[in-house]
Formats: sequence, structure tokens, C-alpha cells
Amino acid sequence: MPFTILECTDSDMPRAFELLSIAFGHEHPYVESVFPAHETPEGRRTGGERLLGWRKGDPLAINMKAVDDATGKMIGHAKWIIPRGVVPPEFALGGEYWESGEEKEYAAWIFGQYLMPRRKVFKESGGNVVSLDLMTIDPDYQRQGVGRALLRWGTDLADELGVDAIVEATDYGRGLYASEGFEVQYKWVTPMPGKWEGREAQSFWWMIRPKSGKETKC
Repeated sequence: MPFTILECTDSDMPRAFELLSIAFGHEHPYVESVFPAHETPEGRRTGGERLLGWRKGDPLAINMKAVDDATGKMIGHAKWIIPRGVVPPEFALGGEYWESGEEKEYAAWIFGQYLMPRRKVFKESGGNVVSLDLMTIDPDYQRQGVGRALLRWGTDLADELGVDAIVEATDYGRGLYASEGFEVQYKWVTPMPGKWEGREAQSFWWMIRPKSGKETKC
């Protein structure tokens, strides 16, 4: 299936969020808490607005898309963070998208915990790294090279810059990342303090693709 990789425009963000909602479904506590009711029309609307706001507010990030050449349909989306020697600022989860203050507090907690490994590498590297923040593919177009093409867009840039690439990998995506040179460092599980005892933790595989000639150690 022929497709083209292009930079997203602002008008692509609603579709980008739709892809996020469809691809992740209800299997990830992080997505469920940070983007409540994301499968509903209102959740999709506000989710698209939030992605647009994050796009406009982050000069270190770039959103890329895969477009089906035959239909012009956006079938994949990837957001890359490219600091180029600048440590990205940390920002808190804001807005009024949750049904209660407790749900908002929980979302803010899991959001911060999820980003801890990434933020640590940003600081330690002095911003000399490339991070895949998000990649989602329309389920109807998966296993057709779309994700690999979006991934290689970023890893090619990492090679050009001479830096590592990092990613929080799901069980589903781990194999693809490994096939493109990413190495598992450890499995991260968000800690659940007493207040959130009984709620499902979010886990992922913390993976690094070392720059040329460099090996990483678990």
C-alpha cells in the first residue's frame, strides 16, 4: 500500500487524537486517566483540542503523519520531541476534563510518574536525545509498514544528530522497536501510593536506541 510521510498541520490534530483513541482503546490506564471518555464524541473533540494546544505550545516537538496515497486519509501519527541540546521544560497536566477533583489528581499523578524515565534522560543528556512521545496507527492499516516508516523518520534524524533515541514501548510495539535497534533497559511500572491502592498501574518497556557505536546496559 503506497503512503507518504508528511508533517502534520493544525487541522490534523482531531484525526491524530481519533487514532490515539482507536489504537489504544481501553487497555492503558495512562490513556484512560489522562484522556477521560476519549471514545465519546465530546472526549474526541476535547482530545483533539488538547493535542493542538500541546502542538502549539511545544517548539521542541514535531508531529508527523502517514497518508494513504490512494485516499488521502491520515492513517498514522507520530509525535517526536527533538530538544537539540535544550532540556525540555516540565509541565503539569491542566484543564477541567475530569468528573471530579480526585480523578484530576489521579490523572496528574500517573501523568507525572509515566514521564519520569524520559525526563531523567532529558536532564542527564542535556537535551541531546530524540524521544518518540507517541505513535498510533489506524488498526485497518497496521502491519503494512506505516509504523516502521514513522519510526524511521525519527531514528534517521537521531542518526543525523548523533544522539540516542528513546521510547516508552507497549507490549504490542516492543517488537517493532527492537527490530529497529531499540534495546530494553527495564520495565517501568508506575508506583501506586496508598491513596491510589487498588487502581491499575501503568507499565511500559523503557527502550533506548543507542547512537552509532554506543552500547547501552540494562
